[in-house]
This record gives sequence, C-alpha cells and structure tokens, in this order.
Amino acid sequence: MSVSLFEILPDDILYEIFRYLSPIDVLQSFLLLSKRFSRVIRHEYLWHIHIGDSTMSLMMFNDHCHNVLKLIGNRIVSLRLTLNNVIGGWSLISSFLRYHQTILLQRLHLIDIKPHEFDKLLRNHFIKQLHTLLVDVTPSNPFNCLQDEGIYLVKVCSRMPRLRICRLAFNHKDGNANQIETCFLRYHMTLSNLLNSNHLRTLTIGIHTSHFLERLLLCMPFIENLSFGIRDRDISETDVQDRLTLPATIDAHLLQYLSRLRIHCLNNISFHRATALLSSILSQLCHLSLKLEADTLISGPAIISGDIIQQLYIDRLKPMATYSLNLLLYVEHDLEEKIIFNSFLQVAFTHRQKPRVFVQECNGSDMCSRYHCFMVYTLPYNGTILLSHMFSTDLEKSCQISTDVTNLFPHANTLSLCGYKKINRVQDLGKSGFSISSLVPWSLLTRIQINHSDIKSLQIYDVSSTLQSVQRFCTLLSNQFSNLKTLSFNICDSYLYWQWKPSRINDGKNKSTKRIINLIYLLVNHLQLLVWLRINFCNMTYSDTPCFPHLIRRQLHQYPLTRPCRLRCSSDSIQIWL
Repeated sequence: MSVSLFEILPDDILYEIFRYLSPIDVLQSFLLLSKRFSRVIRHEYLWHIHIGDSTMSLMMFNDHCHNVLKLIGNRIVSLRLTLNNVIGGWSLISSFLRYHQTILLQRLHLIDIKPHEFDKLLRNHFIKQLHTLLVDVTPSNPFNCLQDEGIYLVKVCSRMPRLRICRLAFNHKDGNANQIETCFLRYHMTLSNLLNSNHLRTLTIGIHTSHFLERLLLCMPFIENLSFGIRDRDISETDVQDRLTLPATIDAHLLQYLSRLRIHCLNNISFHRATALLSSILSQLCHLSLKLEADTLISGPAIISGDIIQQLYIDRLKPMATYSLNLLLYVEHDLEEKIIFNSFLQVAFTHRQKPRVFVQECNGSDMCSRYHCFMVYTLPYNGTILLSHMFSTDLEKSCQISTDVTNLFPHANTLSLCGYKKINRVQDLGKSGFSISSLVPWSLLTRIQINHSDIKSLQIYDVSSTLQSVQRFCTLLSNQFSNLKTLSFNICDSYLYWQWKPSRINDGKNKSTKRIINLIYLLVNHLQLLVWLRINFCNMTYSDTPCFPHLIRRQLHQYPLTRPCRLRCSSDSIQIWL
C-alpha cells in the first residue's frame, strides 16, 4: 500500500492500529507524517498510557514524560504509573501534566506511590474528574504502616465526587488491633463523612480490623462490588470473653446493591467475626470469593471445618451464585486422626463438579510437628501465588491434556516451591516429560520462591556481610553478571557481633564514606544496565551506622556518577535510581 493510500484510512482504522503500538512508537512514526496525522494524534485520539516498570531507567522515564505527557497529556483518559524502584517519580509526572490547562484523565492507576506523593496528588485540580482510582503498593511501602484506619479513604472520597471505582490496597498496621474500642468515636466521626460524599460502586481495601469494617459497611449505600482483608489480634485459649465476642449482623437493606464480595481473613477470629457480620447479605450475592489463612483446633466455638464452610457460606448462597475458595489451614494436634481435613472431604460442596474443589495436604519436613497443614481451593484459582503442593496427583487426573492452564490460574505470577522431594513432587514440576509440569502456567510466572525466599533481579540479605566482604563480592558480581538491572544488599558492620563503629574511631566517618562511595562507583561503572541500587545498613542504634548521609551527598555532588541519577539517602539506607 502506498503512503497516499495509507493516509486516507478512516480514523477508526488508525485507532485500531495505534492500539497495537506503544505511545512512543506512534509519536515517532506518525506525528510528523502529515497534518492530518498530527491532528488525530494530538487532538482527537484518546490515549491509554502506561509509564514505568521496576527496571526502567531514569533517562527512559524522563523520555516518556517529555515525549508522551508533554505532547499528548491533555488527551490521556487512562494513566498507569509504576513507581517502585523510582525516586521522585510522581514529581516528574506532575511537572509535565502542568503543561496542559485541561486534561481528560478519568482513570488513574498508581503502583507503589508514597504517602507524601499521594498527598500532593490529592491537591491537584484534575483529581476531581476521576471516576477510577487504583493504588497498589509493595510490602515495604510506608502506606502499610498507617495507624489510623480509613484516613485516606475519607480523603479520596471527599475530594473526588465522581469516583465510582476505588482500590486502596494498603494495610492498616496496629500492634494491638483488638484494643481499639476507645477509638470507636473516632472511626464513626471519620467514616460518617463518607455518607454524603461517595457514590462508590466498587471498593477494594487492604487488611483492616473487623471493628473498622463494621462501621465502613454503614457508609457504602451504593456499593456493588466489595473486597477487603481482616486481621484482628489472635485470641489466646484463656481469653474466653474476647474469643466469644462477635458483631451483630449488618442490616441487608443497607447493602441492597451488593452482589460481589471478596473476603480475605488472616486468622481464626477474623474469619468468625467477618462471618457473623456478613451473614445476612450472603443470600443476595452473585459471586463470593473467600480466602483464609488460619490456625484452628479440632473442637470449640472457634473451629473451622468443612461443615462450618458448608453451613455458614455455601448453603447461604443462592443456587445460581458462583464462588471461589482459597483456604490454608493449620490444625493443631490433628496429625494422626486428621479430623478437620477429613471433614472437608466429606461435605457436599467438595464433591460438586462446578466449581471443582481440591483438598490437598501441605505437610513437609519444614512444618511444625504440632500442626496438620492443608489447603482447599477451587478452579479457576484466583490467587497470584501458586504453592507447589497444589500440583498433586488429583489435579493431574482431573485436568485434560488439552486444558489451557492459563485459564485454570488466570492471575498467577509466582510459583512457590515448598517442601522436599520425598514429600511432594517439586522436582517433577520442572521436567517437561512429566504431565504435572504441563499444568504449571509458566507463561504467566514472573517470580519463583524457594521455601518462601524470593529470587529477583538480585536481592541478598546476609548478616555476615561487611563493607570489606561486600567490596569483594561486588567485584565478583560485576564481572559475572554484567546484565544485572536491579541490585539490593545489606551491610552489617555495626550489627550485633560486628563492632566496627566509624563514629567512635579517628576519622571513621570519612573512611566509611570513602568505602561506600567507592563501592557505588564500582557497581555503577561496571554494571552498565543497572537502573536501581539499594544498600541497607543494619545498626543497633542510630549512632552506630557506617552511613552518613550528608557526607554521601557531598561526595556524589563533588564527584558525580557517570550517569544521571536520583539519590535518596538516610542513615540506614542508600537508594540510587539511574
């Protein structure tokens, strides 16, 4: 086809072509092709943009901001930003969005934004026009250390009147989660502000307390799709009064539009409190997802068994409702008789053809001898982490050879190899000649864990590492792994038995700084593809640290690295984004 014929293609055909190309490719290839293409790209096409990933360099991030946001920021309707392994990423994004007086942005997805950056975002004028806000964070994000439940949910709803879909997937942290009765008034005053300010249809929040959830449910009159996690303080055997305290069930009329519910309970008492609170609305659901990780006994009021799941959940659903289960149970003193395990094998819902239910033991030689561990799950499995225990003989027999395993595990991204070869079939998973290997959705996996330890670009934690040993290790590393993109390690010179404390020796601060700076130069100069470097320092006290931020900054300012970078430095951590 000649250029002249290509240029007269209808707009809808051009839009379809653009969908298969990255924004950078579209801008570089079509923007200057003709006046018509320039008009379509800059003033007519509606853009869905994704900027950043965990291995994007500072230069590439800047290029995306300059070449995408500056040119077409006013035509973006959906923006996804990945900000992990990034320093000050939101400030770069917002500076380029300011070029446009009006923007059409309706959907914003933020991955690992920090609280201080999110506070700035909430003050931005365009935030009021969003109908979808999604916030996901990594486990180390400061959002997971918030003490006040619901603070950001109230902020978001009060400043976004058009918001209909919201995900704030960070967890409340409270070291004494049950001792919050004195905070009921604070919760009530905070959450009551939601009643007149939100029209949320879909809400996902992280892990909170059941007390908070109890009050939140009173403030969601239009909610249709709700997802949450619950973790209350574990109850001891002698704490009878607290163990038996369950909330009153919610009035179903207050949640009359709710049709999809996802529950994640992280211990026994949270499961029973959530069950009591939500029992009245189960009959109106179209779909229920229940995830549970808990210890349980073989008897008593807090027992979790197959009969309990059948009676309190499955039997209360309407006949046409669908459900998914992901239960991981640790049963104390039940290794011999396996009473709870057998209860799941005997109940009616585990024998249904749809959804297919699997009950699989997880015990290995690394498990405590007091507990019998097993999991109960349905297919399709909606979790992101696949335990090696799941790939059992029962699963192998029930799945046809022609089965598309990505449909069985659609959200999987991690394979966790647990146990030993005499206990389960870990070795068989990697052998192409075994049919069990064909059930692993290899194309979806981005991470593998071995006995719960991550294998990432390269992340090392070694309590024996010192500045001297790390220097030798990094020299070896730079020679052997020249393609490394992200690197994280620790230095423990001032931790426990390693008593080298620079602040207490003559010129120790400068000597320590010189060692650290030389280490940074070594890695940056030899690892040409490196985009993220993090060095953590393990110190018993602040004064024992070998890292002195003002000296590090001064050295890197006087003698800059060979590549542009952003630096974040404290007494216990150095982070460099290249």
